[in-house]
Order: sequence, then structure tokens, then C-alpha cells
Amino acid sequence: MLRVTTQQQYLNSIDNMQRSNVSLDRLQQQIATGKRVLQPSDDPVAAAQILKLERELAQYDKYDINIKVTDRRLTLQESVMDSIRNSMNRVKELVVQGSTGTLTDADRGSIAVSLRTETEFMASLMNTQDSQGEYIFAGSKGHIQPYQLQSDGSFAYQGDDGQRKIQVSSELYIPSNDSGQYLFEAVSADLQTTIKGTYASESPVSTPVVTNTVFDSQALQDQFSAATAGLGDLTVTVTTGPLAYSVTDSSGVAVNDSSGSPITGILFTTGDEVDLFGMKMTLVTPPLPAFTDNNVNVIHTEPEQKNILDIVQDYAKALETPLSNQAKRDDFAAATVKVFEQWDQASERNLESITRLGTRLSFLETVQTNNLDFTLFATVSLSAIQDVDLAEAISKFKLEEITLQASQAVFGRISALSLFDYIN
Repeated sequence: MLRVTTQQQYLNSIDNMQRSNVSLDRLQQQIATGKRVLQPSDDPVAAAQILKLERELAQYDKYDINIKVTDRRLTLQESVMDSIRNSMNRVKELVVQGSTGTLTDADRGSIAVSLRTETEFMASLMNTQDSQGEYIFAGSKGHIQPYQLQSDGSFAYQGDDGQRKIQVSSELYIPSNDSGQYLFEAVSADLQTTIKGTYASESPVSTPVVTNTVFDSQALQDQFSAATAGLGDLTVTVTTGPLAYSVTDSSGVAVNDSSGSPITGILFTTGDEVDLFGMKMTLVTPPLPAFTDNNVNVIHTEPEQKNILDIVQDYAKALETPLSNQAKRDDFAAATVKVFEQWDQASERNLESITRLGTRLSFLETVQTNNLDFTLFATVSLSAIQDVDLAEAISKFKLEEITLQASQAVFGRISALSLFDYIN
């Protein structure tokens, strides 16, 4: 027969009331916070899922901030590029006006002043800063002014070709800027030649056999470009006994002159100026090593890349030059044709960049929508795992409260019982 002592009754009653208090406290916290899982021990599996979802939501909050920052920068860039395009259209109007044959030197000088003013305005646009004070067209050198006026009146680009990419989702990075080198340094100007010299034995040579490569006019540059199109780098080889030179293309095939004859073994005297399709070059004979009498120079030509600011400045100089004779009028006409070609190149790059900006901004909207969809899905999943059913929790709280009150009432009755009261 089970014997229940008075001490056991006390202990059991106290234990039951303590459990009810703990349960009430937990239910009260769930109702107050709206959370079912208050600590990992409540539901270890759910706690792990909650931690993972909260991390993902925090990450997507950062993506949303990145998207908004990128959108602001790209929208600013798009607005500036539109303004630059309007300024370029104004430049074209002035060039058309300045190329009119009935103008006097004074008239052309006035148009040159307007062109320089428009150039200064475009330069200010190219030096635009964002809300953080960074230059948006400086590439990765955001704190350096990209276009700085030089003592000779030209504008030198001080940035680089860097492009900042910002993460906007788990696997996507979007460029938040375009460098001035890509946007504005895209106009082909004079041909630039690079001479590389090696002996036939591949030993370095200190004195090249080809020096002083020059073009006397734009027409001769165009002539050279047309004659050497598709030939690649030209190789000039000098031999002694007798002293002669030959020219081959990048495939090693002899280049033909304007009459169709191969340029091979052409005699010359040291210091002679040779005309190669309009490019003048001086040939010399450097000291040759004892083991060979061959000397080779590779001539690499490519158009110099200039910015639209310098192109406009150059044409302003042409407008300011008095047309005192036919030669100067011919030079001015050639400069006018060239500036129209260069304007077309700059305009094409401007339109291309605006189109790319529009595509990038549209893509940002798509990414932002996708991120919002994921955020909503993760939030719903987190709520299903973590949030408490308030109606159920309140019902449990009321039930537990009644249970506790009943336990307390019974404990009060039991604690009042005494054997001596019964004897009396």
C-alpha cells in the first residue's frame, strides 16, 4: 500500500506550481514577441532553419542597398551623357557654320570662341561628381578629376579604364560606372608609329635603322592607311654590301610599291629619307655585329586615340588660322572633313553607351524584382517556422493560468490540514 506523506504532498504541489509558472512565463514571452522559438533548445531543427533564413534575408537587404546605389549612379551617368550629346550636337552646328566658305577670318574666330566655350562645358560634364564626391568617369580612381586642362590647351585624362562592379544578387555583379577612357577617348586621330629593332640573331639593338617617321599631311596619312590595310606590322630589313632595304608584311611576304613591284633590295645611302606610301622615314646604318650583316626594324602603326574635347580644340585652332593662301584653305577643308569623321566616332560611342546604360538599368529592375520575390518567399517561410499562433498561445495561457490558480487553491487547503486540528 502506497503511503503519501505530508512532505510529499507539499513537494508535489510546489513542483506542479513551478512547472505552471515556467509554462506561463514561456507562453507570455511567445505572446509578447510573437515568436514560437525563443531559444535554440525550444526546437533545434527550427532554430537552424531560422538562422539560415535570417542570414539570407540580411544578405538580400545588402543587395537591395547595392541596387539602389548602382541605380542612382547609372541614372546620373545617363543624364550626363544626354547632356554631353546635346553639347556635341551644338558643336556640330558650329562646325557646319564655321565651314561655310563665305565667312571672314573674324567670323571664324568668333565661332572658335563658341567652340572653346562648348568644350569647357563638356569638360565640366565629364568631371561630374556623385553625391559621395567621387568622379563618375574616372574609372577606379574616383577621387581624381578625370579631365584636367594642360598648359597647351589640351585635356589629359587622369583616370583609368577601371569599372566598379557591385554585387546585386548571389551570383550577379553589375558595373556601376563607365570610365572616361571608354566613353570619351574613342576618337581616332593621327597615326602613331612604334619602331621595334632587333638583329637577326634576336639580340637587342641600340640604334634602329628606321628613324623619324612622319606624315606631312592628313591626306598622306589616309594614303598610307589605305595602301597598308590588311598588311599588319611592316618589317624593314637593311643589308650591307651593297647597302639596301626591303619591306615585308606581317606574314613575311614582300610588300609591293605603288607600281606593283616588290620593295626588295632597294639601294639607299645612310641618312636618306625614304617615302613609303606617304610616310617619310629616315634610314641609317647602325653598327652591326660581326656574325651578321642584317638589321631588322618592325614598324607598328595605329591611330592615336583622342578625346572629343581635344578634337574640338584642334578645330578651333584651324578656325583661328587665317586662310591667306590656297594651301591653307586646302588644309582647312581637310580639317573640316576630318572633324566630321571624328564627331561621328564620338557620337557613335555616346549612343552606344546610352543604349548600354538603358539595358543595365532595365536589368537592375529585373534583378530587384527577383530579389523581392525571394525575400517574400523567405519571409513567409521564416514566419511559418518562427512565428507563434497567437490564438493558440493565448488559449494555452488562459488554460495554464486556470490550472495554476487551481493548484494554488488546493495547496492552500492541503497546507491548512493538521492532525491536531482533527483530534480537537
